[in-house]
This record gives sequence, structure tokens and C-alpha cells, in this order.
Amino acid sequence: MKKSINAEKNYSKLLFNVIVLMVLTSLGMSCDSVVEVTDPDIVTPESLNSEAGIQTLRAGSLGDLAVAMSGSAAGHGATTGLIIMSGLMADEYTYSGTFPTRREADTRNLQDINSDVNTIYGNLHRSRTGAETTVDLLADFGGNPEIESEMQSVTGYAYVMFAETFCGGVPFSKAPADGGELIYGEPLTTEEMFNTAISWFDQAAANAGSNANLANLARVGKARSLLGLGQIENAAAEVAGIPTDFVYNIEQSDNSFRQENGIYIMSTVRRQFSIADGKGGNGLMFRSSMDPRTPWDGGTEFGQDDITLYYNQLKYDSSNVPVVLASGTEARLIEAEAAANADDAATVEDIHNALRATIGLSDLDLSGISGDDLLLAHFSERAFWLFSTGHRLGDLRRLVDVYGMMPSNVFPWGPYFKGGEYSSTLKFLVPQSESNNPNYLGCLD
Repeated sequence: MKKSINAEKNYSKLLFNVIVLMVLTSLGMSCDSVVEVTDPDIVTPESLNSEAGIQTLRAGSLGDLAVAMSGSAAGHGATTGLIIMSGLMADEYTYSGTFPTRREADTRNLQDINSDVNTIYGNLHRSRTGAETTVDLLADFGGNPEIESEMQSVTGYAYVMFAETFCGGVPFSKAPADGGELIYGEPLTTEEMFNTAISWFDQAAANAGSNANLANLARVGKARSLLGLGQIENAAAEVAGIPTDFVYNIEQSDNSFRQENGIYIMSTVRRQFSIADGKGGNGLMFRSSMDPRTPWDGGTEFGQDDITLYYNQLKYDSSNVPVVLASGTEARLIEAEAAANADDAATVEDIHNALRATIGLSDLDLSGISGDDLLLAHFSERAFWLFSTGHRLGDLRRLVDVYGMMPSNVFPWGPYFKGGEYSSTLKFLVPQSESNNPNYLGCLD
């Protein structure tokens, strides 16, 4: 389809705005991260004037999402992703390295100049802006509903991850498709981030058409957002009928350092993130349970810091193992949460035992369990199924924010094993680098 003359003239402005937005969200990162930014001349305004250009933007957005979520082998000491850093904030990992920024996450004593958090923040925004730009540009090519749907879901998941793991106050800036000036975003509350995610997922579901995988990707994302808003029954209704064998992966590859699975690199290769066991008193027994969903080895040598016994996760056992973003298993877990919220132990038990049977685990007996105990039993099962996929910090926050449990009863708490104590902070802070945005207010909550 031939584009209008105005659209043709606006490509240069649009690309410039996208690049400016990416640079702004990158400020404050380590020098290694900055020098790895792709040369903008590789994707020129002229190259976007084609279907191939759209595919380039799509691939770039998916690549940024992978780096934001799982990290990569690129960078000095590799690049941390949201999954492993949020796992430190929760009870999935303990830190066996020496980087102070990562120890901050392990104790939750975070500063707003934490370079690892800032890197994750920038990569999530880059993925979001790339996806949004792809959707905007598709309009000039007559549209492509399936690509639009996928990119709308990617945008939605970026909002979800910000809402689940960061404090309220994250701004979302925009590079307009008409080539106008960069629009600095206003800070959004956590509730507003979840609601914005739902809007993107609704658009994604509408564009998915007959593509069941894309429709299910959007539905699981919307349900995840509804959980965050405390709309538990609506979340379960959203995922009803999604096949349990549905999976949408964040793909990893050993084609380049950037594409490698950063969880594998940071744990198995660099021995910096050790699978936890009863962390801070409240943490789940991810090791000693000997559960096949959290495989591990080690305990015979020290980690990178030479003082902490190292226990290696084996869920990601190579640099090209994908990371699950959404699945039918998660759909069933959302239905189980609705049953637990309704104090229906029999249904919770049935759902979990059907899932456990798929990998040969023995049945759970939840008879006689109710109230908070039933919720915690469900959340424990959920934690093993979704281990190291970026869910656990959001789940612990939901136990506090939605179900009213005390943080000191669900988060790692009390003395920290390397000295000091765990902080009462439960969220990543909006990085100080966002102060380049005149609307920046820091954390609202």
C-alpha cells in the first residue's frame, strides 16, 4: 500500500524521537550498557519504509523484551534482567556475587541510582516504545493484525512488569507516529499501570483474530493485570478455556552475547545468583523440597564472592533455553487462585493435582485448609510452577496489597545472612535517571 506524502516525511522525525526516548531511558546506566546501544544508522528512516522495516522493529522490540526480562551475556559481568533481580527481591535467589547493586536487591535496601535496576528500567521502556512504534507504523502499510496483536501484548506486558515490580510513579513517554515532539509521560500509579495494560491486551485480543496463540497471550496478560487489581474472579473468567498446553516463549539464542539467556549466564556461568532455600525465614524451600520444578545442583563450592556456598539452578541449563512469558499452566493457576479466594479448597486441590499429574508429582491433600492457609498453599504451588519467570515478586506484593497479609509474614525478613537486615522496601524504585523527564516525581507510594 502506498503511503501518503506526509507519512513519508514524518519517518525521519519519528525515528529520531524513538532514538531520543531510548537514550533518555538509558541515562544513568553503566558505561558498558551505554556503549552497547545499537548504532541508530543500522535502522535508517528509509529502511523503515517497507514491510522488512516493520519486521526489523518487531524483532528489536522482542529482543529488548528478552534482555529486559532474562538479561544477557553482554556487558561487563553480563547484564541482569528483571527475572533474576526480582527473584532476589523475593525468595527465589540469594546473591553470591560482589556487585553492591545486586546485593541491594537481595536485601531490598535499594537506592534510586541502582544501575542494574536502571538497566532493566531502560530495557523495558525500549521494548515498549519499539512495540508501540511498530503498531503506529503498521497503519501506513494497511495494517497487519497479527503483528499488531503481538506488539500490543508486548506493550501490555511491559506495563504489567512495571506495575508488579516497580513502585507507583513510573512515567511512560511517547514518540508520536506523526513525527511531532517527544511527549514526556506523566507518572502513573500502580492501578493506572494495570488498567493501561488491560487496554493494550484488549486491543491485542481484538487483533488476534483466529490466531489462538496470540489471543491466549493477550488473555493471560489481561488476567494477570486483573489479579494485580484484585479482580480475582474476573481474572479466572478471562482465562477460562485456554488450553493447559498453551505456551508463549521469550526466545533466547547463542547467536550473540546479547541473545543469550542471562539467567543461565549469571547463575551457572558466573555463579552470582544462588537458588534459595527458606530465605529470610519466610522463603519457600526451593532446594530442600527436591521438587522437579526447581532442579538444582551444587553446594560444594563457593560462589563468585568466594564466601557463599553456591547452589546452581538447572531450570535454564543452557544459553539458548527460552523463558515462558505466558502459559496454559498459568491460566490454571489463576483459576486456582480464584477458588482459593472463594475458600473452595476442593477446587483448588483438583486444579493443582491435575497439573501435578502432568509431571508425575503426588497429589496434594488440602482438606481442612481454609482462609489465609489455603491461599498460602496455593501461592506455594504457584511459586514452584512459575519459578524464575518474573512472577514471584508480584505474587508476594499481591499477598500484601490485595489479600492484606503482613509483609513480615510473606517476604524474607529479619537478619540478612551476610550482615544487616532485610529492608521493608517491597518494590524497585523509579530510577533517578528518569528525572530527565520534567514530570518525574519519584515513587508515589
